[in-house]
Amino acid sequence: MMRTLALVLESAFKNLDRRIEERWNAGNLSHGFWRTGVIPKLTPVDTMREYGFWQGKAVLENGLAGQVSVALIGGHTRMGIFLPNRLLEGVPLAGCNSTWGESLTDAVAKAHDGQPAPIVRRVGGDTLFDHIFTEPPFSAEWLLRCTQDSCAQDSHSARDILENHLAWRVIDLWESALRTVMSRQTNDLGIVVHSAKPLPPILTETMPLTLQDSYEIQSGRWVTIVTATDALDLTGLEAQLQNLLPDHGITIQKDAP
Repeated sequence: MMRTLALVLESAFKNLDRRIEERWNAGNLSHGFWRTGVIPKLTPVDTMREYGFWQGKAVLENGLAGQVSVALIGGHTRMGIFLPNRLLEGVPLAGCNSTWGESLTDAVAKAHDGQPAPIVRRVGGDTLFDHIFTEPPFSAEWLLRCTQDSCAQDSHSARDILENHLAWRVIDLWESALRTVMSRQTNDLGIVVHSAKPLPPILTETMPLTLQDSYEIQSGRWVTIVTATDALDLTGLEAQLQNLLPDHGITIQKDAP
C-alpha cells in the first residue's frame, strides 16, 4: 500500500514537472504577457517526493527569489507561495496601498480565487501565502482511490484528475501571485505612450515592454502606460514603435505629465 502511494505521488509530481516545462518553454509565458511582462519560471527542486513533498524555485528581480512548496497529503494538501518581503514592500503604489486601500500582500493573498489564503505570515525574509485544500481530488478518500488497483481503469482516471488539478493549482497560484505583483505600478509612472489605437498585447512578444495600463481618453486618442525591462532610449523606442505600428500614430511623452 505504501509503495503504491509513493508511486502515485511520484507520478503526480513528474506530471507537474512536465506541465511546468511546457508552460514556460513552449507556452505563452516564454514571451511577454499582457500587463505583466515575463512571469519568472519555476524550476523544480529535488525533495522527498515519495512522501508527498515538492518544491519549485524562481529567480525574481534584483537577486531575489521566490518559491512554491507543496505537501500533497490526502485531506490536508497545502500549497505555499513564498515571496520576498522586499518585493512586496517595494512594488506597491505610493503608501503601499492600491486605489481600493488594499495592500499588495492582501492582493496577493486573494489572487488565486478571490478568497484570502488561510495563512499569511512572515517567515524570515519572506511572506508565506499558505493555501489548504481538503476537497476532492485532494481529499484522503480520493488519494486512497488513486492507490487502488482493483479497477485499473477507474484508478487511472482518478490519478489523471489528481495530476491535472495539482498542476493547474500550482501553476495558477504562482502565476496569479506574480501577475498581481508585476501589474502594480511603481511610484514611477512609467513610459507614457500616446496613440490613435490601443497597442496590441502581442507587442510584448517582440519588445522588452510591459503594458501596465491602457485607456481611451477621447475618441481616437489612447494612452498606454508601459515599463521597459531593459534600459531604452525614449527617442529610439518611439521610432521602433512607429516602425512596428505605422498606422497607430504613436508618440511618446518625453516630459513628466
